[in-house]
Amino acid sequence: MGASGERISHGGDSIAVARQLGCRVEDLADMSSNLSPLGVADGVIEAVRARVDEIGFLPESGSEALRECFAGTYGLKLDQVLAGNGTTEFIFGAPASLRPSRAIIVSPTYGDYRVACSWAGIETETFALPAENDFNLDLDLLADRLRGGEMVFICNPNNPTGGWVDSEHLHRFVAAHPASRFLVDEAYLPFTGKKSLMELPLLKNLLILCSYSKMYCIPGIRLGFLVGTGESLEQLGKRLRPWGVNRIAQIAGEYLCHNSASYVETVCLFVQRERPKFVTALTTIPGVEVIPGCTNFILGRLHGTMRAGQLRNEMLQRRIVIRNCADFEGLDERYFRISLMDEATNGRCLEALGEILG
Repeated sequence: MGASGERISHGGDSIAVARQLGCRVEDLADMSSNLSPLGVADGVIEAVRARVDEIGFLPESGSEALRECFAGTYGLKLDQVLAGNGTTEFIFGAPASLRPSRAIIVSPTYGDYRVACSWAGIETETFALPAENDFNLDLDLLADRLRGGEMVFICNPNNPTGGWVDSEHLHRFVAAHPASRFLVDEAYLPFTGKKSLMELPLLKNLLILCSYSKMYCIPGIRLGFLVGTGESLEQLGKRLRPWGVNRIAQIAGEYLCHNSASYVETVCLFVQRERPKFVTALTTIPGVEVIPGCTNFILGRLHGTMRAGQLRNEMLQRRIVIRNCADFEGLDERYFRISLMDEATNGRCLEALGEILG
């Protein structure tokens, strides 16, 4: 429960689910958390194990070496990158530090954007994506809502819908509205192989979130980055806690900056191959509609009498965890989300869904 009384709900709470079911975490197929379908990135565990004695050292207070590695990957300067205890640190830190006049949240989307603004005392407005248009974002309609002074939260690709706006198109839109500030969360962009906003000229009114938890399947480490111009990051950077990134996370992040390209390519190819197969099979199950998307998770809508909460409970009996999306603003009890895993687990999931819904 948040300080404002708002409850924060997330997928991927496999430890709690296993405790609830009385089983081991490794007995669960957690398809609720949007992590890489291929598991922990190659070499990370070995890299951490080789330097685990460094938990006896204080981490670099500002993660300077890690930020230099990350900046080098994208051709950025050190003052254009901040490292944090997951992107959550910046989702909550940005509205609290930058104090926009209000926030506009493109919804349905990740719930912490709204909670972060509520905790900071920032008034929020919803820009609702229409279900009849598969929740696609129309930037022209969004432009009509901008007055200046606001912070606009855009998840691209969007969680949980999987919709995406071309980065160059989005970059032009942000540049055309300099009086508004935009926070764009690219947590799932690496799964698509598409161009990042970090590869385009940085804009003073643009902040870009990059998560290492999702693509590299290391959510327990908590590591994320915020990218922007030196000027746009200065105020937020002054309010970051020293030693905000622990030493294990720094070691893992430095390793991944130098050694992850082939793993990312392999994951992208897997998603490009497996997603269409999974979607095709899912649409053959009676009463299931799939919302078009481009990333490693799929949003489904139920059309029969079954509701997502009941479907999740039925799947739990088979030790498969899916996401009930009824708590996303703009969705209801018909919506569920499934994250791809390895091919065998995906097949097991489809078989279970067919048994329950067929």
